[in-house]
Amino acid sequence: MEIVVAKDTKVEKSLQLIEDQQLHITIEDGAHLELVLDGISGHVVTEIFVGKGATLDLCDLDKSSPNSTRIHDLTIRQDANSHVFAHSISLASGNTTNNTHVNLCGEGAELHLNGLVVAGDSQRIENHTLVQHMVPHTSSNQIYKYVLDDKAVGTYAGLVKVLEGAHHTVSEQINRNLCATREARMFAQPQLEIYNDDVRCNHGSSTGQMDESALFYMQQRGISKREARLLLMFAFLGEVVNQVRIPTLREQLNTLVENRFRNA
Repeated sequence: MEIVVAKDTKVEKSLQLIEDQQLHITIEDGAHLELVLDGISGHVVTEIFVGKGATLDLCDLDKSSPNSTRIHDLTIRQDANSHVFAHSISLASGNTTNNTHVNLCGEGAELHLNGLVVAGDSQRIENHTLVQHMVPHTSSNQIYKYVLDDKAVGTYAGLVKVLEGAHHTVSEQINRNLCATREARMFAQPQLEIYNDDVRCNHGSSTGQMDESALFYMQQRGISKREARLLLMFAFLGEVVNQVRIPTLREQLNTLVENRFRNA
């Protein structure tokens, strides 16, 4: 499938698509697209070009079944002064691998790349990101958060490369993970490769278990342990959900995340 958004066109309503195995999107200069992809199982390839001064709001909502296997290769190329807000949401998937590759090719390009994962049973969710700052005066911000229950396994491997000559790059990469059981496993590898001076880049990752003192505090005030766990996990993921700029989608995600925890 191929989609072209014409120059200086703002698509008034969010476009929601069931993912195609091959999807090519061109957002021409000055255009604006809000796109929600309903994920399917199998191997999916999505390629997106964002033109000069164009804006993309993208949400990849993985709706494959807990017993499925899914690979999504997403490539985004940004031109000058473009803005991309991309979100990867995995709530009920089985074995999922998301490979996201973004090239910031024009000065003033801005990227916000976020991920949210809730996994239980023996599910395995992997996110691999590569962000390349190829010219001066570009910026990227990444926030990926995982909540892992039962014997779920999560992986986050993020690489930010600042190429030679890409001065005044600003980049931040954050990965935070919550293991709700001792059997859950998280593998995290945030990385930076910087090939010039005069940049502002940082990265960090942390993995921990449920705050027992917070659970005890909430139980002392009449909240059941199950409800207290739910509230803490929901609040933990709120930072990512709140990054979604489409109001109706943000509300939908809040409901989906809450239902995912309550029906676990």
